[in-house]
Amino acid sequence: MHKEESKQPMPSSAQSTAMSSGVDQRCPMSVPGAQVQTQDTSDGVSLMFTTSDPSQVSDLQTRARRMLDAQSKATSSETAMDMAQQEDLGDSSTEEQSGLDESGTGGGGNKGMAGAPTVPSKAVATDTPEGITITYSAMDEMQKRQLIDEVHETARQLKGGHCPGM
Repeated sequence: MHKEESKQPMPSSAQSTAMSSGVDQRCPMSVPGAQVQTQDTSDGVSLMFTTSDPSQVSDLQTRARRMLDAQSKATSSETAMDMAQQEDLGDSSTEEQSGLDESGTGGGGNKGMAGAPTVPSKAVATDTPEGITITYSAMDEMQKRQLIDEVHETARQLKGGHCPGM
């Protein structure tokens, strides 16, 4: 797995925050004052990132968009054949497997998915004055509840200081 690291030195205040919090510095939750909450919508769920520090809004938006981009890349890299083979082999992300530890992987359950939902959905990011809102809409109405549950689980992990898949 490839890990990107910034070549720029962090300010000493950011270094002490990073060391004490243990949160991945690419994660939106590593932004000072960052908070996350969810809100169910008519066709899915919104994940709302905000910061109490106005000077950090731009950084929060950038990190949240980076997380969304990682989710998009992770989910689009799986072809229909990959998913069919996983299903045949019992390795599908939608199957429960005894003994498989999926903690810390976000709503979808697969490592490297950056918290992406397993439910086929459309995600739209909208900047707000306090941060950014990512709204997930289920492609299939029958899977809306699963999408909502997965995004709520990702938010729960984010609130705990863990950035799924990052």
